[in-house]
Amino acid sequence: MLSPSIRAKRTGCRVPAVLLFILLVAFSGQVLLAQSSSESKTTWELGLTADLFNRGIKWDDKSSTLKSLNLLLEARAKNLGGFFDLNVFAGLGNTNLNGITFGHLPITLDYEGGSISGIIFGLGIDKTFFTTSSFNFGLMADFASYIGFKKTFVLEGFIYPGEAQTEPDWAQASGGIFVLYDGLEKVQPFLQIAASKLWGTFKMTEKIEDLTGDETKDLKDAGLLSITLGWNISLSEKICLIPRARVYLGSKTALGGGISFFYAF
Repeated sequence: MLSPSIRAKRTGCRVPAVLLFILLVAFSGQVLLAQSSSESKTTWELGLTADLFNRGIKWDDKSSTLKSLNLLLEARAKNLGGFFDLNVFAGLGNTNLNGITFGHLPITLDYEGGSISGIIFGLGIDKTFFTTSSFNFGLMADFASYIGFKKTFVLEGFIYPGEAQTEPDWAQASGGIFVLYDGLEKVQPFLQIAASKLWGTFKMTEKIEDLTGDETKDLKDAGLLSITLGWNISLSEKICLIPRARVYLGSKTALGGGISFFYAF
């Protein structure tokens, strides 16, 4: 049987041990909470993008290439809500639809009027679902819409004065997978493979003296598959450069590309 003095001595040893255990648990909880809060923190970036968008299109039984040079202002939220990355953009587009023929106007018109300015806007979302020591795998989706300004030009070579007016618009939606290599220090190559759908219209109105008429061509993509290869290049702690090349495969394959600068704040 233990004496009262020895029993009291052992009880006194237990009290500091329990207190130490409680303090360790509390400290560990605070560390984990801080780590979780840091991992779920959203960071914001602002950037400029120059994009050369080329894509095969079809209308009626003909095909051509839609060419557009876009200058965009972008805002990007990384780890938004601790769940996904969101990118929104808006800017000016310069779309070229040369080669589309309108045969049901008072006078048949083969459009060769060059680029048409307009506004372009949209958004993109990507989410990483699986990571390894060097690779990130995930899903991506984006949407873009172009609304062209009306462009009027004089029709020459007729006895009576004439003019034509264009009204183009198009939109595109894409969705697919991406893989990003994270094994290098300041460069992250990535590959995107997506199914992409384009649709739009190109309306032409023609007026020659008392003769007027209009015709609309329904535009659609000449192929559904797009492949993008790019690189996230860290120029500094806050500045990132992203060059990329993209090909749209199909009955009218076209190659495009772009470059973006982002500043984190």
